[in-house]
Amino acid sequence: MFESKLNYDSHFFIDGEEISGVDSVDISYSNSANVSRPLGYHAGVTTVGGPTQQTVSVSRYLISNTPLESVSQGQSFSGSLNYEGAAYGFKSGYMTSMSVNCAVGAIPKTSYSLVVYDELRSGANASGSATSAIDIPSQGSISITCDNITSNRVIGFDYNASFNYKPYYTIGSEHPADVKYISPTTYNASVQLEIDDVMPKSGYTFLTEDKNNDSPIGNSRVTLSVKGRDGATIQTYSIPSPSLVSEQLSSTADGSLRLTLNYVGHQ
Repeated sequence: MFESKLNYDSHFFIDGEEISGVDSVDISYSNSANVSRPLGYHAGVTTVGGPTQQTVSVSRYLISNTPLESVSQGQSFSGSLNYEGAAYGFKSGYMTSMSVNCAVGAIPKTSYSLVVYDELRSGANASGSATSAIDIPSQGSISITCDNITSNRVIGFDYNASFNYKPYYTIGSEHPADVKYISPTTYNASVQLEIDDVMPKSGYTFLTEDKNNDSPIGNSRVTLSVKGRDGATIQTYSIPSPSLVSEQLSSTADGSLRLTLNYVGHQ
């Protein structure tokens, strides 16, 4: 009766696959309420002020390729947190943002924010027997392809993608009749590199580049990849229609030259 549930007692699933490397899962909902004071009623009445807001936040170590990394724009999916033989979850979730933090000497960390448009409830079970192979990234496994070059001298990077959705409700319905993906998806990335023969661009380059091209830096996209110990790519992160918006060149007495590249993109 008084026993607590520990980390190994719970399992998180997406579309029938147990997600490996999960550090934390937060599932929550909130309701907007109004207190009305109708005539002839002393105590007041609590009424619904808007649709229920339901969100899921997931943080995990990037040690495998799971359905969370494969979610495409506008795709819905199911998920559940299972423990003690029961499940609490959803059938219609959408990813609103994902972020990656990757640095030499640490396992890459990913975070996902989801919005749920059906009802979070007990019994919604997304479990299955599928699992993904574990492949922990090693030193030197991070690389970047941009400006017609490929370099594995990446010290680290931060990457973020944001997705927008609009639910459409009908009178008398608690669930949306339809959910539309609203383009574009926006991307941001900050990449730190050790310099060998790379020189930063001129400061006014962004202002004079042709913005009608797919990419003002020469490629159709910037690509960041993370590989495992066996050399196989675990995940690739792309920045479509990228623009290099800032650079920072750093030099210290006890370190090598470092260059920080900041990109924005959209699709």
